[in-house]
Amino acid sequence: MIKEGPMMGGIPTQQSKDVPKTEKFQQWYPITDLYRNAPDKKQFMDAMRKGGINIKGENITPIDFFATSPDLSDDEIIEAIEGYLDVENLENKIEALNDALVKAKDYIENYLHKDLPKEIKNLKDIKSTADIIKIFKRTVVAKEGEGVGLSPAYCALISVAVASFEFGKKEMDGLTKESEFLYESMFKADENTGVQNFHCPQKERTGYDKVIIYDDVDQSTVIGNAYFRGKNEDSLISKFINKPEATAEEAAKDGIGFKFEVKTVEDIKKVVPVVARYFKKNFGAKDFVFGNTKLLDQADIDEVREKSEKQLGALGEGSLTVVNYKNEYSNKNFKKFGINGNLYVPVRGDVDGMRIKRQFEVQIVLVDNDNETGFSNHFVYEMAKKLSVVTRLFGSFTEKYLDIVCNEASVESGISIEKIKRYMKDSFLVEIEAHGYSRKRYASRKTATRFLKSGIFPDKQIGIRDIRP
Repeated sequence: MIKEGPMMGGIPTQQSKDVPKTEKFQQWYPITDLYRNAPDKKQFMDAMRKGGINIKGENITPIDFFATSPDLSDDEIIEAIEGYLDVENLENKIEALNDALVKAKDYIENYLHKDLPKEIKNLKDIKSTADIIKIFKRTVVAKEGEGVGLSPAYCALISVAVASFEFGKKEMDGLTKESEFLYESMFKADENTGVQNFHCPQKERTGYDKVIIYDDVDQSTVIGNAYFRGKNEDSLISKFINKPEATAEEAAKDGIGFKFEVKTVEDIKKVVPVVARYFKKNFGAKDFVFGNTKLLDQADIDEVREKSEKQLGALGEGSLTVVNYKNEYSNKNFKKFGINGNLYVPVRGDVDGMRIKRQFEVQIVLVDNDNETGFSNHFVYEMAKKLSVVTRLFGSFTEKYLDIVCNEASVESGISIEKIKRYMKDSFLVEIEAHGYSRKRYASRKTATRFLKSGIFPDKQIGIRDIRP
Protein backbone atom coordinates (compact mmCIF):
# COMPACT_ATOMS: atom_id res chain seq x y z
CA MET A 1 0.00 0.00 0.00
CA ILE A 2 1.38 3.45 -0.91
CA LYS A 3 1.81 5.73 2.10
CA GLU A 4 0.64 9.33 2.29
CA GLY A 5 3.13 12.07 1.50
CA PRO A 6 4.11 14.64 -1.13
CA MET A 7 5.61 11.90 -3.31
CA MET A 8 6.02 8.17 -2.77
CA GLY A 9 7.43 5.94 -5.46
CA GLY A 10 6.94 8.74 -7.98
CA ILE A 11 3.19 8.86 -7.31
CA PRO A 12 1.65 12.13 -6.05
CA THR A 13 -0.85 11.78 -3.22
CA GLN A 14 -3.76 13.83 -1.89
CA GLN A 15 -1.30 16.55 -0.80
CA SER A 16 -0.40 17.32 -4.43
CA LYS A 17 -1.40 20.85 -5.46
CA ASP A 18 -2.63 19.45 -8.77
CA VAL A 19 -5.42 17.45 -7.14
CA PRO A 20 -8.68 19.43 -6.85
CA LYS A 21 -10.87 19.17 -3.77
CA THR A 22 -13.78 16.76 -3.78
CA GLU A 23 -16.82 18.56 -5.17
CA LYS A 24 -19.96 18.97 -3.11
CA PHE A 25 -21.80 16.46 -5.31
CA GLN A 26 -19.24 13.79 -4.41
CA GLN A 27 -17.29 13.51 -7.62
CA TRP A 28 -14.19 11.53 -6.79
CA TYR A 29 -11.69 13.46 -8.87
CA PRO A 30 -8.57 12.67 -6.78
CA ILE A 31 -8.18 9.09 -8.04
CA THR A 32 -8.46 10.29 -11.64
CA ASP A 33 -5.88 12.99 -11.11
CA LEU A 34 -3.56 10.75 -9.12
CA TYR A 35 -3.67 8.31 -12.00
CA ARG A 36 -3.05 10.98 -14.60
CA ASN A 37 -0.14 12.52 -12.67
CA ALA A 38 1.56 9.21 -11.92
CA PRO A 39 4.88 8.90 -13.81
CA ASP A 40 4.32 5.15 -13.91
CA LYS A 41 0.63 4.38 -14.44
CA LYS A 42 1.25 0.62 -14.27
CA GLN A 43 2.82 1.03 -10.84
CA PHE A 44 -0.14 3.12 -9.73
CA MET A 45 -2.69 0.53 -10.86
CA ASP A 46 -0.62 -2.28 -9.33
CA ALA A 47 -0.88 -0.43 -6.02
CA MET A 48 -4.62 0.06 -6.47
CA ARG A 49 -5.17 -3.57 -7.39
CA LYS A 50 -3.06 -4.89 -4.54
CA GLY A 51 -4.61 -2.91 -1.70
CA GLY A 52 -5.11 0.76 -2.57
CA ILE A 53 -3.35 3.97 -1.55
CA ASN A 54 -3.26 5.91 1.69
CA ILE A 55 -5.08 9.26 1.67
CA LYS A 56 -5.19 11.24 4.92
CA GLY A 57 -4.44 8.07 6.85
CA GLU A 58 -7.23 6.02 5.25
CA ASN A 59 -6.92 3.23 2.70
CA ILE A 60 -8.68 4.16 -0.56
CA THR A 61 -9.28 2.03 -3.65
CA PRO A 62 -11.31 2.50 -6.86
CA ILE A 63 -14.19 0.78 -5.02
CA ASP A 64 -14.49 4.01 -2.99
CA PHE A 65 -16.12 6.23 -5.59
CA PHE A 66 -19.55 7.68 -6.29
CA ALA A 67 -18.80 9.41 -9.60
CA THR A 68 -15.89 9.95 -11.99
CA SER A 69 -14.29 12.82 -13.82
CA PRO A 70 -16.29 13.97 -16.87
CA ASP A 71 -13.26 14.56 -19.10
CA LEU A 72 -11.82 11.04 -19.11
CA SER A 73 -10.92 10.01 -22.65
CA ASP A 74 -11.93 6.65 -24.09
CA ASP A 75 -8.30 5.54 -24.14
CA GLU A 76 -7.82 6.53 -20.51
CA ILE A 77 -10.88 4.55 -19.47
CA ILE A 78 -9.77 1.37 -21.24
CA GLU A 79 -6.17 1.74 -20.06
CA ALA A 80 -7.27 2.21 -16.45
CA ILE A 81 -9.72 -0.72 -16.51
CA GLU A 82 -7.15 -3.05 -18.07
CA GLY A 83 -4.61 -1.96 -15.47
CA TYR A 84 -6.96 -2.45 -12.53
CA LEU A 85 -8.25 -5.84 -13.73
CA ASP A 86 -4.73 -6.89 -14.77
CA VAL A 87 -5.74 -7.95 -18.29
CA GLU A 88 -3.91 -7.14 -21.51
CA ASN A 89 -6.89 -6.82 -23.83
CA LEU A 90 -10.46 -6.20 -22.68
CA GLU A 91 -11.80 -7.39 -26.03
CA ASN A 92 -10.75 -10.91 -25.00
CA LYS A 93 -12.70 -10.68 -21.72
CA ILE A 94 -16.14 -9.67 -23.02
CA GLU A 95 -17.83 -12.92 -21.97
CA ALA A 96 -16.34 -12.77 -18.47
CA LEU A 97 -17.36 -9.11 -18.11
CA ASN A 98 -20.93 -9.92 -19.15
CA ASP A 99 -21.06 -12.70 -16.57
CA ALA A 100 -19.74 -10.28 -13.93
CA LEU A 101 -22.37 -7.63 -14.77
CA VAL A 102 -25.19 -10.17 -14.58
CA LYS A 103 -23.90 -11.35 -11.22
CA ALA A 104 -23.53 -7.75 -10.01
CA LYS A 105 -27.16 -6.93 -10.81
CA ASP A 106 -28.34 -10.13 -9.12
CA TYR A 107 -26.21 -9.45 -6.02
CA ILE A 108 -27.42 -5.86 -5.60
CA GLU A 109 -31.10 -6.64 -6.15
CA ASN A 110 -31.52 -10.09 -4.61
CA TYR A 111 -28.80 -10.24 -1.96
CA LEU A 112 -28.66 -6.60 -0.88
CA HIS A 113 -32.36 -5.98 -1.65
CA LYS A 114 -31.56 -2.66 -3.36
CA ASP A 115 -33.69 -1.52 -6.28
CA LEU A 116 -31.65 -0.67 -9.35
CA PRO A 117 -32.77 2.01 -11.81
CA LYS A 118 -34.68 0.70 -14.81
CA GLU A 119 -31.83 1.85 -17.07
CA ILE A 120 -29.41 -0.52 -15.31
CA LYS A 121 -31.89 -3.38 -15.15
CA ASN A 122 -32.27 -3.15 -18.93
CA LEU A 123 -28.55 -3.06 -19.69
CA LYS A 124 -27.85 -5.25 -22.71
CA ASP A 125 -24.90 -7.55 -23.19
CA ILE A 126 -21.51 -5.98 -23.79
CA LYS A 127 -20.37 -6.62 -27.33
CA SER A 128 -17.24 -4.47 -27.54
CA THR A 129 -15.02 -2.05 -25.63
CA ALA A 130 -17.27 0.74 -26.91
CA ASP A 131 -20.07 -0.71 -24.74
CA ILE A 132 -17.70 -0.82 -21.75
CA ILE A 133 -16.83 2.84 -22.25
CA LYS A 134 -20.52 3.74 -22.55
CA ILE A 135 -21.30 2.05 -19.22
CA PHE A 136 -18.32 3.60 -17.46
CA LYS A 137 -19.23 7.10 -18.65
CA ARG A 138 -22.57 6.77 -16.86
CA THR A 139 -20.58 7.14 -13.62
CA VAL A 140 -20.10 10.82 -14.47
CA VAL A 141 -22.20 13.55 -12.86
CA ALA A 142 -23.55 15.64 -15.74
CA LYS A 143 -23.50 19.13 -14.20
CA GLU A 144 -22.71 20.70 -10.86
CA GLY A 145 -25.87 21.43 -8.93
CA GLU A 146 -27.88 18.65 -10.58
CA GLY A 147 -27.07 16.04 -7.95
CA VAL A 148 -25.40 12.72 -8.50
CA GLY A 149 -28.22 11.18 -10.53
CA LEU A 150 -27.55 7.59 -11.59
CA SER A 151 -23.78 7.82 -11.17
CA PRO A 152 -23.62 6.15 -7.69
CA ALA A 153 -25.78 3.26 -8.93
CA TYR A 154 -23.46 2.73 -11.89
CA CYS A 155 -20.42 2.99 -9.60
CA ALA A 156 -21.94 0.35 -7.32
CA LEU A 157 -22.69 -1.89 -10.31
CA ILE A 158 -19.10 -1.61 -11.54
CA SER A 159 -17.64 -2.21 -8.07
CA VAL A 160 -19.61 -5.42 -7.58
CA ALA A 161 -18.81 -6.52 -11.14
CA VAL A 162 -15.09 -6.05 -10.41
CA ALA A 163 -15.40 -8.32 -7.36
CA SER A 164 -17.26 -10.97 -9.36
CA PHE A 165 -14.74 -10.75 -12.21
CA GLU A 166 -11.83 -11.23 -9.77
CA PHE A 167 -13.33 -14.36 -8.23
CA GLY A 168 -14.11 -15.79 -11.66
CA LYS A 169 -10.54 -15.16 -12.76
CA LYS A 170 -9.22 -16.99 -9.70
CA GLU A 171 -11.61 -19.96 -10.16
CA MET A 172 -13.25 -19.53 -6.78
CA ASP A 173 -16.52 -21.15 -7.77
CA GLY A 174 -15.44 -24.50 -6.30
CA LEU A 175 -14.57 -23.56 -2.73
CA THR A 176 -17.33 -25.67 -1.18
CA LYS A 177 -16.29 -28.78 -3.14
CA GLU A 178 -12.65 -28.14 -2.22
CA SER A 179 -13.60 -27.81 1.44
CA GLU A 180 -15.55 -31.06 1.27
CA PHE A 181 -12.59 -32.82 -0.36
CA LEU A 182 -10.27 -31.71 2.43
CA TYR A 183 -12.80 -32.61 5.12
CA GLU A 184 -13.38 -36.11 3.78
CA SER A 185 -9.61 -36.60 3.42
CA MET A 186 -9.16 -35.90 7.12
CA PHE A 187 -11.07 -39.07 8.07
CA LYS A 188 -8.65 -41.42 6.34
CA ALA A 189 -5.56 -43.13 7.75
CA ASP A 190 -2.10 -42.08 6.61
CA GLU A 191 -1.05 -44.40 3.78
CA ASN A 192 2.50 -44.76 5.14
CA THR A 193 2.07 -44.81 8.91
CA GLY A 194 -1.51 -45.98 9.32
CA VAL A 195 -2.12 -43.12 11.77
CA GLN A 196 -5.61 -41.63 11.64
CA ASN A 197 -5.85 -38.28 13.43
CA PHE A 198 -9.55 -37.71 12.79
CA HIS A 199 -12.37 -40.20 13.31
CA CYS A 200 -16.05 -39.65 12.59
CA PRO A 201 -18.12 -42.16 14.59
CA GLN A 202 -21.36 -40.31 13.83
CA LYS A 203 -21.95 -38.61 10.48
CA GLU A 204 -24.82 -36.13 10.49
CA ARG A 205 -26.84 -35.17 7.42
CA THR A 206 -27.09 -31.59 8.64
CA GLY A 207 -25.11 -29.62 11.21
CA TYR A 208 -22.09 -30.91 13.08
CA ASP A 209 -20.54 -34.39 12.81
CA LYS A 210 -19.40 -36.10 15.99
CA VAL A 211 -15.61 -36.46 15.80
CA ILE A 212 -12.65 -37.81 17.74
CA ILE A 213 -9.32 -36.01 17.27
CA TYR A 214 -6.25 -38.10 18.05
CA ASP A 215 -2.86 -36.55 18.83
CA ASP A 216 -0.32 -39.26 17.97
CA VAL A 217 2.51 -37.12 19.41
CA ASP A 218 1.05 -36.77 22.91
CA GLN A 219 -1.04 -39.94 22.67
CA SER A 220 -4.22 -38.08 23.67
CA THR A 221 -7.73 -37.72 22.25
CA VAL A 222 -10.38 -35.00 22.17
CA ILE A 223 -14.08 -35.61 21.52
CA GLY A 224 -15.95 -32.81 19.78
CA ASN A 225 -18.06 -31.72 16.83
CA ALA A 226 -16.99 -30.55 13.38
CA TYR A 227 -18.24 -29.40 9.99
CA PHE A 228 -16.89 -27.83 6.80
CA ARG A 229 -18.07 -24.96 4.65
CA GLY A 230 -16.86 -23.11 1.58
CA LYS A 231 -17.68 -19.46 0.92
CA ASN A 232 -20.27 -18.82 -1.76
CA GLU A 233 -19.91 -15.98 -4.24
CA ASP A 234 -22.29 -13.61 -2.44
CA SER A 235 -20.25 -13.97 0.73
CA LEU A 236 -16.96 -13.49 -1.13
CA ILE A 237 -18.24 -10.37 -2.90
CA SER A 238 -19.39 -8.95 0.44
CA LYS A 239 -15.99 -9.54 1.99
CA PHE A 240 -14.25 -8.05 -1.05
CA ILE A 241 -16.29 -4.85 -0.72
CA ASN A 242 -16.02 -4.70 3.08
CA LYS A 243 -12.26 -5.14 3.17
CA PRO A 244 -10.44 -1.76 3.04
CA GLU A 245 -7.99 -3.29 0.53
CA ALA A 246 -10.77 -4.59 -1.77
CA THR A 247 -8.76 -7.55 -3.04
CA ALA A 248 -9.82 -11.11 -3.77
CA GLU A 249 -6.89 -12.37 -1.70
CA GLU A 250 -8.09 -10.58 1.44
CA ALA A 251 -11.70 -11.60 0.86
CA ALA A 252 -10.82 -15.27 0.40
CA LYS A 253 -8.68 -15.70 3.51
CA ASP A 254 -11.36 -18.00 4.93
CA GLY A 255 -12.70 -19.19 1.57
CA ILE A 256 -12.16 -22.79 2.65
CA GLY A 257 -13.43 -23.29 6.16
CA PHE A 258 -13.75 -25.83 8.96
CA LYS A 259 -15.15 -25.54 12.44
CA PHE A 260 -14.52 -27.60 15.57
CA GLU A 261 -16.47 -27.40 18.81
CA VAL A 262 -14.75 -28.78 21.92
CA LYS A 263 -15.59 -28.75 25.62
CA THR A 264 -12.63 -27.06 27.32
CA VAL A 265 -9.70 -24.72 26.79
CA GLU A 266 -7.42 -27.72 27.43
CA ASP A 267 -9.08 -29.42 24.44
CA ILE A 268 -8.37 -26.36 22.29
CA LYS A 269 -4.69 -26.51 23.24
CA LYS A 270 -4.60 -30.16 22.12
CA VAL A 271 -6.55 -29.72 18.88
CA VAL A 272 -4.74 -26.72 17.39
CA PRO A 273 -1.31 -28.39 16.90
CA VAL A 274 -2.90 -31.57 15.50
CA VAL A 275 -4.98 -29.68 12.90
CA ALA A 276 -2.11 -27.39 11.86
CA ARG A 277 0.33 -30.30 11.53
CA TYR A 278 -2.19 -32.37 9.55
CA PHE A 279 -2.73 -29.63 6.95
CA LYS A 280 1.00 -28.96 6.66
CA LYS A 281 1.92 -32.62 6.24
CA ASN A 282 -0.88 -33.56 3.82
CA PHE A 283 -1.66 -30.37 1.91
CA GLY A 284 1.52 -28.31 2.13
CA ALA A 285 0.00 -25.71 4.46
CA LYS A 286 2.26 -22.80 5.39
CA ASP A 287 2.27 -19.16 6.48
CA PHE A 288 0.20 -20.00 9.54
CA VAL A 289 -1.59 -17.25 11.44
CA PHE A 290 -3.21 -18.19 14.74
CA GLY A 291 -5.95 -15.69 15.57
CA ASN A 292 -7.38 -15.37 19.06
CA THR A 293 -10.74 -13.63 19.47
CA LYS A 294 -11.32 -13.19 23.21
CA LEU A 295 -11.09 -16.94 23.90
CA LEU A 296 -7.62 -17.78 25.26
CA ASP A 297 -5.54 -15.84 27.76
CA GLN A 298 -1.89 -15.07 27.07
CA ALA A 299 -0.53 -18.09 28.97
CA ASP A 300 -2.75 -20.43 26.93
CA ILE A 301 -1.76 -18.71 23.68
CA ASP A 302 1.93 -19.11 24.53
CA GLU A 303 1.39 -22.80 25.29
CA VAL A 304 -0.47 -23.40 22.01
CA ARG A 305 2.21 -21.60 20.05
CA GLU A 306 5.09 -23.48 21.68
CA LYS A 307 3.52 -26.89 21.11
CA SER A 308 2.51 -26.06 17.54
CA GLU A 309 5.92 -24.72 16.59
CA LYS A 310 7.48 -27.91 17.92
CA GLN A 311 5.17 -30.15 15.88
CA LEU A 312 5.27 -28.01 12.73
CA GLY A 313 9.03 -27.59 12.96
CA ALA A 314 9.48 -31.33 12.63
CA LEU A 315 7.97 -31.05 9.15
CA GLY A 316 10.36 -28.39 7.84
CA GLU A 317 10.60 -24.61 7.65
CA GLY A 318 7.60 -22.36 7.97
CA SER A 319 6.26 -19.26 9.68
CA LEU A 320 3.73 -18.97 12.49
CA THR A 321 2.24 -15.67 13.65
CA VAL A 322 -0.18 -15.18 16.53
CA VAL A 323 -2.55 -12.19 16.64
CA ASN A 324 -5.51 -11.03 18.72
CA TYR A 325 -8.57 -10.11 16.66
CA LYS A 326 -11.69 -8.05 17.16
CA ASN A 327 -14.34 -8.53 14.47
CA GLU A 328 -16.31 -5.31 14.01
CA TYR A 329 -19.46 -7.14 12.92
CA SER A 330 -19.55 -9.66 15.78
CA ASN A 331 -21.28 -9.36 19.13
CA LYS A 332 -18.95 -8.51 22.02
CA ASN A 333 -19.46 -12.03 23.46
CA PHE A 334 -18.23 -13.80 20.32
CA LYS A 335 -15.15 -15.95 21.06
CA LYS A 336 -13.03 -18.22 18.89
CA PHE A 337 -9.49 -19.39 18.12
CA GLY A 338 -8.64 -19.58 14.43
CA ILE A 339 -5.95 -21.22 12.31
CA ASN A 340 -5.36 -19.46 8.99
CA GLY A 341 -2.85 -20.18 6.27
CA ASN A 342 -2.30 -21.32 2.69
CA LEU A 343 -2.55 -24.87 1.39
CA TYR A 344 -2.81 -26.74 -1.90
CA VAL A 345 -5.97 -28.57 -2.90
CA PRO A 346 -7.26 -30.06 -6.19
CA VAL A 347 -9.27 -27.38 -7.94
CA ARG A 348 -13.03 -27.86 -7.37
CA GLY A 349 -12.21 -30.95 -5.28
CA ASP A 350 -11.44 -33.11 -8.33
CA VAL A 351 -8.93 -35.69 -7.09
CA ASP A 352 -7.25 -35.73 -10.51
CA GLY A 353 -7.39 -31.96 -10.91
CA MET A 354 -4.51 -29.50 -10.74
CA ARG A 355 -3.57 -28.50 -7.20
CA ILE A 356 -4.27 -24.86 -6.56
CA LYS A 357 -3.19 -22.57 -3.73
CA ARG A 358 -6.02 -21.62 -1.41
CA GLN A 359 -6.38 -19.77 1.85
CA PHE A 360 -8.16 -21.54 4.68
CA GLU A 361 -9.52 -20.95 8.16
CA VAL A 362 -10.18 -23.45 10.92
CA GLN A 363 -12.35 -22.08 13.73
CA ILE A 364 -12.14 -23.75 17.12
CA VAL A 365 -14.73 -22.76 19.71
CA LEU A 366 -16.15 -23.98 23.00
CA VAL A 367 -19.48 -25.81 22.92
CA ASP A 368 -21.02 -23.57 25.58
CA ASN A 369 -19.76 -20.27 24.14
CA ASP A 370 -23.19 -19.42 22.70
CA ASN A 371 -21.43 -17.69 19.80
CA GLU A 372 -24.57 -17.68 17.69
CA THR A 373 -27.25 -16.86 20.24
CA GLY A 374 -28.92 -13.49 20.73
CA PHE A 375 -27.30 -10.72 18.70
CA SER A 376 -24.39 -13.06 17.90
CA ASN A 377 -26.82 -14.93 15.66
CA HIS A 378 -25.37 -15.61 12.21
CA PHE A 379 -28.16 -13.71 10.43
CA VAL A 380 -27.71 -10.60 12.57
CA TYR A 381 -23.97 -10.79 11.88
CA GLU A 382 -24.65 -11.08 8.14
CA MET A 383 -26.99 -8.09 8.31
CA ALA A 384 -24.30 -5.92 9.88
CA LYS A 385 -21.95 -6.85 7.02
CA LYS A 386 -24.69 -6.08 4.49
CA LEU A 387 -25.21 -2.58 5.89
CA SER A 388 -21.47 -1.96 5.69
CA VAL A 389 -21.43 -3.11 2.04
CA VAL A 390 -24.31 -0.77 1.15
CA THR A 391 -22.52 2.13 2.87
CA ARG A 392 -19.38 1.55 0.84
CA LEU A 393 -21.28 1.16 -2.42
CA PHE A 394 -23.92 3.89 -2.03
CA GLY A 395 -22.66 6.12 0.80
CA SER A 396 -25.74 5.72 3.00
CA PHE A 397 -29.20 4.16 3.18
CA THR A 398 -32.71 5.10 4.26
CA GLU A 399 -34.74 3.99 7.27
CA LYS A 400 -36.91 2.03 4.84
CA TYR A 401 -33.92 0.01 3.69
CA LEU A 402 -32.84 -0.54 7.31
CA ASP A 403 -36.33 -1.93 8.00
CA ILE A 404 -36.04 -4.32 5.04
CA VAL A 405 -32.79 -5.92 6.20
CA CYS A 406 -33.88 -5.91 9.86
CA ASN A 407 -37.02 -7.78 8.84
CA GLU A 408 -34.92 -10.34 6.94
CA ALA A 409 -32.68 -10.90 9.97
CA SER A 410 -35.71 -11.10 12.25
CA VAL A 411 -37.41 -13.81 10.16
CA GLU A 412 -34.21 -15.89 10.08
CA SER A 413 -33.13 -15.37 13.71
CA GLY A 414 -36.45 -15.16 15.57
CA ILE A 415 -35.40 -11.88 17.22
CA SER A 416 -37.87 -9.00 16.91
CA ILE A 417 -37.31 -6.32 14.28
CA GLU A 418 -37.37 -3.60 16.93
CA LYS A 419 -34.64 -5.26 19.00
CA ILE A 420 -32.39 -5.85 15.98
CA LYS A 421 -32.89 -2.30 14.77
CA ARG A 422 -32.04 -0.85 18.17
CA TYR A 423 -28.98 -3.08 18.41
CA MET A 424 -27.77 -1.95 14.97
CA LYS A 425 -28.18 1.72 15.85
CA ASP A 426 -26.46 1.25 19.20
CA SER A 427 -23.56 -0.84 17.88
CA PHE A 428 -22.84 -0.16 14.20
CA LEU A 429 -24.65 2.80 12.69
CA VAL A 430 -24.46 6.60 12.53
CA GLU A 431 -26.97 9.06 11.13
CA ILE A 432 -25.85 11.00 8.07
CA GLU A 433 -26.43 14.74 8.31
CA ALA A 434 -26.46 16.43 4.92
CA HIS A 435 -28.08 19.43 3.29
CA GLY A 436 -30.78 18.40 0.84
CA TYR A 437 -31.55 14.97 2.28
CA SER A 438 -35.34 14.82 2.55
CA ARG A 439 -35.32 11.56 4.56
CA LYS A 440 -33.25 10.36 7.47
CA ARG A 441 -30.27 8.34 6.30
CA TYR A 442 -27.85 6.00 8.03
CA ALA A 443 -24.44 4.51 7.39
CA SER A 444 -22.03 2.01 8.86
CA ARG A 445 -20.10 3.95 11.52
CA LYS A 446 -16.65 2.68 10.56
CA THR A 447 -17.11 3.15 6.81
CA ALA A 448 -18.70 6.60 7.09
CA THR A 449 -15.95 7.80 9.45
CA ARG A 450 -13.33 6.56 6.98
CA PHE A 451 -15.06 8.38 4.12
CA LEU A 452 -15.21 11.65 6.07
CA LYS A 453 -11.57 11.46 7.10
CA SER A 454 -10.32 10.74 3.58
CA GLY A 455 -12.51 13.40 1.97
CA ILE A 456 -14.84 11.11 0.02
CA PHE A 457 -17.65 12.65 2.07
CA PRO A 458 -17.00 16.42 1.75
CA ASP A 459 -16.79 17.56 5.38
CA LYS A 460 -18.54 20.90 4.71
CA GLN A 461 -21.53 19.22 3.11
CA ILE A 462 -21.93 15.95 5.00
CA GLY A 463 -21.51 15.04 8.66
CA ILE A 464 -22.30 12.09 10.87
CA ARG A 465 -24.22 11.98 14.13
CA ASP A 466 -23.58 9.19 16.62
CA ILE A 467 -26.90 7.62 17.56
CA ARG A 468 -25.69 5.47 20.44
CA PRO A 469 -27.52 6.16 23.73
